[in-house]
Amino acid sequence: MNKFCILAAGKGTRNNNIEGLHKALLPLENKPVISHIIDKLGDTEIVIAVGYKSEQIKTYMNTVHSDKNITYVDVDNFDEVGSGPGYSLLCCKEELQEPFVFTSVDTLVTDNIDIMSIEENWLGVSLVEKEESLQYCLVEGSKYLDRLYYGTGNTAYIGMAGIYDYKSFWDSLEEHQIIKDEYQVIHGFDGLEHMKLINFTWYDTGNNDSYAETKKVFCNDVVANKSDEAIFIDNGKVVKYFDDKYKVSKRIKRADYLNGNCPKIEYVNENMYCYDYIDGEMLSNIADESLMRKFLDDCQSKLWEETYTNDNFLEDCREMYETKTKERVKKLYGSEIDNISIINGLKVQPIEYMLKEINWNDFYDRAIPSYFHGDLQPENVLYDKKDKKFVLIDWRQSFGSSEDVGDVYYDLGKIYHAIMINGQSILKDMFSHKIVGENASVEFYAKSNLVYFMDVFKQFCSDNDYDWNTVELLGILQYFSICTLYDNFKDGRYGDFLFLYGKYLLSKFLLRSKK
Repeated sequence: MNKFCILAAGKGTRNNNIEGLHKALLPLENKPVISHIIDKLGDTEIVIAVGYKSEQIKTYMNTVHSDKNITYVDVDNFDEVGSGPGYSLLCCKEELQEPFVFTSVDTLVTDNIDIMSIEENWLGVSLVEKEESLQYCLVEGSKYLDRLYYGTGNTAYIGMAGIYDYKSFWDSLEEHQIIKDEYQVIHGFDGLEHMKLINFTWYDTGNNDSYAETKKVFCNDVVANKSDEAIFIDNGKVVKYFDDKYKVSKRIKRADYLNGNCPKIEYVNENMYCYDYIDGEMLSNIADESLMRKFLDDCQSKLWEETYTNDNFLEDCREMYETKTKERVKKLYGSEIDNISIINGLKVQPIEYMLKEINWNDFYDRAIPSYFHGDLQPENVLYDKKDKKFVLIDWRQSFGSSEDVGDVYYDLGKIYHAIMINGQSILKDMFSHKIVGENASVEFYAKSNLVYFMDVFKQFCSDNDYDWNTVELLGILQYFSICTLYDNFKDGRYGDFLFLYGKYLLSKFLLRSKK
């Protein structure tokens, strides 16, 4: 086989895990599905059929896989009657006038089979559960294909095949039939005399349920993804995706305000930017209290430079603290999880009433205008041991309406909340919550180095006259600000955990404040 074709033109309406992101780029272990496919191909010539959101795929591949020999074929019909994998493949006919392998972009296999060296027609198959078989095209045959059919069975065609007799295949595919409004690939197989069946360990990323099951296998994420954002660490590049294109332009612009403390940013497209992978260690993984103190002192001298107060500063503070918190958590008002009255043995009120007990004006009275990061947590701080410097990543795009002026306390609150809850522990499922009636319990693994870091952080705040109660309360409010952003992460368990733990901490804080 000489060429490898990836069919990636369709909309992928059965999978909506990350808003606005093409199914080819759905992340697994912080690498898109299509990269998992390409990384197994070596120096093979690649043809990619694109249609829906084609620029996402093209710009990502050209940025991250510029070393690959890739030809793109634009498919004009990718969502109307007559579209489908058969039509997409037929659009690639001119590029595939030789033996080739093709696959659907939502088909992943892990077997170390050199599919490019097989010199006969073959069909990729895999065993499936009978109750799931209705959604797949099924296969009959022992060593070679007898027939393809729809119904119930145990062996499915996985969307991958090797075509050795390509002329016969193309002739047959052009005599197509429409099945369920789609032009199917399988009609091309009718013109082939023999098709060997090759069994694969197959993972399907084409729908929400199968993608969720696949993620349980490809589970070594470095960073958790939100429902409208994704981060890719791929082939020496870090790529950030945002459904909101304005976040991209603002973050690129904001890099200038970080005083050289962040990586050099490259524009990819309106939804993505990237930078070279930094060979550094997360501050959250370093057991060195003196280094934590050095980081905080560096922030004090190099980042939190007190600057002018713009006319909207106090309104921006109100937006970031009160308005954002209430808007993010509003959909949980009166919900089943909000009606839980006891958490870890402590009585709690519904969140709407708890937020009313906060004196929001205290934040505005203490606010200090300065340059800011906006998501300053130990996991967004890399320590370059070679150059002995800190590199800040994943900064926020604005503070309210401002791209340059923020509040020092916002960064301090972010540090507090992230020392308490470490993302790496969350990725490893080292957290839990249990609900029995109106009672709930929450627990999590606290990294020992971060426990000590909290002491260092508290001392730093004291040394620099930062009000600890303000830092603590802003840190607690972060749990409510982010809990609804992880609807699809860990089956929603993480969002529920954050909400419950936030309520527990806030209740403790409010009780202590009344004494």
